[in-house]
Amino acid sequence: MANRTLVAFASRTGNTRKVADAIAHAVGGELVDVRTSLHCDLAQAGFLFVGDGVYMGRPSRAMVRFLQRLSVPAGVKAAVFGTYGAQAKQLDVLSRLLQEKGIEVVDRFACPGRDWFALGLLHRGRPNADDLRAAQAFARRAVGG
Repeated sequence: MANRTLVAFASRTGNTRKVADAIAHAVGGELVDVRTSLHCDLAQAGFLFVGDGVYMGRPSRAMVRFLQRLSVPAGVKAAVFGTYGAQAKQLDVLSRLLQEKGIEVVDRFACPGRDWFALGLLHRGRPNADDLRAAQAFARRAVGG
């Protein structure tokens, strides 16, 4: 199996995109925006990061559709990540959808993101530099390096 690392994400507000960028930078991963990319070739993938914001306690419809259509080779491992305004409930759903595909979820990461549902009043400036450093540390830990 190849060592190619993919960072699949959906981000409506840009919060999760910032975290995805930090993760990709930390591990040399290839970014895949599931809102604009309808297909993701996992044939050479060795590790998959999956991230999304939380919308009414769930991940976005675009991410759910992406994961439901996902076909992965045996042995691919994954980690989930996301941003949240109140609670990172989407991580449980992301993990479950991956596990239903036979993918082992080895770690998870979440940090606050500016909550646009509350008119942007909660978590201003998040994710911040400390959050992004923590995301990079999470990514390196998840892939074992």
